[in-house]
Amino acid sequence: MFELKLEKSWYDAIFKRSSVRRFTGAPDKAQLDRLGDLCRKVSWQGITVRMFKGPGLKSMIKGTDVYAIVVAKRGTPMELEGFMGEALVLEATSMGLGTCWLGMGYYPDIINRNVSLKNDEVIHCVIALGKCDLPEPKHKRRDLKKLCGMDENELAAVGEWQKEAVVCARLAPSAVNLQPWTIAVEKSGIAILEANTIYKKYAALDRGICMLHAAVGAYHAGREAVWKKVEGGYAMRA
Repeated sequence: MFELKLEKSWYDAIFKRSSVRRFTGAPDKAQLDRLGDLCRKVSWQGITVRMFKGPGLKSMIKGTDVYAIVVAKRGTPMELEGFMGEALVLEATSMGLGTCWLGMGYYPDIINRNVSLKNDEVIHCVIALGKCDLPEPKHKRRDLKKLCGMDENELAAVGEWQKEAVVCARLAPSAVNLQPWTIAVEKSGIAILEANTIYKKYAALDRGICMLHAAVGAYHAGREAVWKKVEGGYAMRA
């Protein structure tokens, strides 16, 4: 589970990514084809990611009518939805496109009709995609010390790949920027764990996004991560 071929370009995308709601146009055909290839790669383990062009997004999203839908079989961990969906976000960002995770910014009746959901399938989020002038990222995130108990120098002393994993995980987007996770760092790996939050609906999905960022950071440092379910979350060994 959480097995995915990572791309080196996703590392830089983590630092460039910013949620966009105003676009200058839809992706062109070449960009759509490339994103479609990525959708096929991430569609497994109970997750299907599909691209659509047309009605479905609410008026808060302007300038594009292209979006991706993350469909999950019931019982699939929501973390996996975030993990696979964020892979599409980082791929789009690496192409210079803008993205926005949407929990409420779409019309469920239109989306469900487009997908033709089966009885054992569910949709929690949609991802808007389009051309834009990528804004300068303004990542308002918890201080590293508060997040994991260490600063960058202390993390590097444990291991360079742990440092990169935590730095990238810290920049993961989340619903209303609540960052519903804590990070435990040890010599053998790191763990992304549940944290108390007042908004639990998308917390597990958000943690999956965070896990993908951590895996990309580890990969940048030359390590390939393996995730294992542990009490309160997931641990990564690399």
